[in-house]
Amino acid sequence: MTAILNLIYCWLLDLLAKLTDIALNAWDSVLGPADAILASLGTGSLTVPVIPAQYAWILGATGMAQAVAIIATAMLVRFTLQSVPFVRWGS
Repeated sequence: MTAILNLIYCWLLDLLAKLTDIALNAWDSVLGPADAILASLGTGSLTVPVIPAQYAWILGATGMAQAVAIIATAMLVRFTLQSVPFVRWGS
């Protein structure tokens, strides 16, 4: 009796492994075309334009980088605090 139960157990494990492989292959075949499309896109337009040296010097001298960092941090803190439950959005 133990041998039969062991045989059924091994068969079920093998079936589960095969079903997992089939599911992974199906998921991979679904994502394959999306991967091919994303791989074919060029990344040349994703580069950040370079600021000319004379403008960069003026922005650095006036403290523009620090001002942008302070504003971005304030916006991040506001978003974080407004994400707390029971706090009204938009204020």
